Amino acid sequence: MANILITHGVPMEGFARLARQNLRQPPKGESFSRDDMLSMLSDFDAVVACGAMDRTMMERATRAKLVVSYGAGYDSIDVAAATALGIPVAHVPDTVTESTAELAMAHLLAVTRRVGELDRRLREADSTRDLFTMGQSMGVLLDGMTLGVVGMGRIGARVAEFGRFLGMRVVYHSRGIKPFSVAGNARRLPLAELLRQSDVVSLHCPLTPDTYHILGREQLALMRPTAFLINTSRGKLTDEPALIEALETGRLAGAGLDVFETEPEVSARLRKLPNVTLTPHIGSNIPGVRRRMAEECAQRVLDALAGTRPANLLNPKVWPRRA
Repeated sequence: MANILITHGVPMEGFARLARQNLRQPPKGESFSRDDMLSMLSDFDAVVACGAMDRTMMERATRAKLVVSYGAGYDSIDVAAATALGIPVAHVPDTVTESTAELAMAHLLAVTRRVGELDRRLREADSTRDLFTMGQSMGVLLDGMTLGVVGMGRIGARVAEFGRFLGMRVVYHSRGIKPFSVAGNARRLPLAELLRQSDVVSLHCPLTPDTYHILGREQLALMRPTAFLINTSRGKLTDEPALIEALETGRLAGAGLDVFETEPEVSARLRKLPNVTLTPHIGSNIPGVRRRMAEECAQRVLDALAGTRPANLLNPKVWPRRA
């Protein structure tokens, strides 16, 4: 029987295949403190990481045959430190593609048709008559518009597919040229040119040192004043103060945001803006998606314990050393 640490109180449905193992998990909705983690990590054979795993934590995980990220993202896990220590790190990227892509499209449709703004105005108005006046509450038709996808991975490719279905022209920026099976007829552009051409820019790249503030003040200034930004990836991809300023001054038409630079805190200035739709990082918040995330994490743990190379290793070179 192996000792398995699940760092947060996520739903246990889906972890059933680990029932024969010794599981340690905080109560539902809670998480272990950093001090708790540091004191207990040396006791565990595998870790399901739902939050940060920094170098110091990795150094304490002396028995770990695997650290697996509970989701597609892994920017909070120090993969370099794990690699130096010979600890394999995996993630479960296929689990959240549909749910995150759908959320990106929900934000895209909501902000371009002013759904959030008009919902609030209808609820708060003393009289709703003016809101029904002919020619009021105008939105944007997506058919014929240009969708710029930054990061043509699993989620970005699905968003591109949705955009084409709505009649949008799709362009993309990615580290390499993607095959037709992934990008369809989308044209690959340098980031600056994509920003100049796009009516909607949707971010789908991972957060790395190279992509931190990939949309900074200079890049945001390249976007059209009629353009919209969608971010369901990571908040630190954008310079949030610069984004807020662009939204406040009309240099950007609107934004749909599921992620924030300082989350779980969200800027009061951002929350006051009528031309922004906001959700609290809910890309995977669907019961079936969470169950699949748990199932795939559990399978990767079992594979590692059995000496079988887990799928989606982020540092595959360490596997022979750890096995």
